[in-house]
Amino acid sequence: MGRINVGRLLLGGIIAGIIFFIGDGVVHGALLSDRWAAIMTAIGKSGADVGREHPGYFITYDLLKGIIALALYAAMRPRFGAGPTTALLAALLVWVLVIPVPMLGLLPMEFFGAGFVALWAIYALVPILIGTVAGAWLYREA
Repeated sequence: MGRINVGRLLLGGIIAGIIFFIGDGVVHGALLSDRWAAIMTAIGKSGADVGREHPGYFITYDLLKGIIALALYAAMRPRFGAGPTTALLAALLVWVLVIPVPMLGLLPMEFFGAGFVALWAIYALVPILIGTVAGAWLYREA
C-alpha cells in the first residue's frame, strides 16, 4: 500500500472541481434556470442572475468538492483497487453527501419542492461522476 500522493490528489481534485463547476453551470444556468428564477422571485430576489453574482464562491465550493472526491478515491484505492469503478464509488459518496442528503434536510422548510430537488440531484450526478473519474485518472500513488 503506497502513500497518498498529495500533489496528484490536488491536481486531480482541481480537474474534478473544474468539471464540477462547468457541470453545475449547465445544471443551474441552463437546465434549472427557469425553476431557479421562479424560486428566487418567490422570495423577493431577482431571478435573472441566480448564481452569477458570486462565481468565486461557487468555484471554491466545486474545487473543495473535487479535492474531497479525490481524497476519498485515494483512501478507497487500497481497499477497492485503482480505476474507474473505485472512482465511481467515490463520486457516488460525494454526490450523496453534497446533494440529496442536504436537500432532504431542507424539504420540510418548503423552500424547494420535491420535484425540483429530484431534478437537481439527477442532473448533478452527471458532472460529479465525470469529474471524479477524470480526476482519478490523473491520480498515482507516491
